[in-house]
Amino acid sequence: MNTPNNKRRRESMERIEKTFIELLQTKELDEISVSDICKRAGLNRTTFYANDPV
Repeated sequence: MNTPNNKRRRESMERIEKTFIELLQTKELDEISVSDICKRAGLNRTTFYANDPV
């Protein structure tokens, strides 16, 4: 289950956020893709979208 306090979900979100910040150091915002984040974070796109905070 992917509840807000789920440990796996928290860890995935932390990896996504950390990777996004790292990518911002070398690329412009409009150059960063979901694929870039997923590859660098070692996550599937499904995991990325399942943890979308919106």
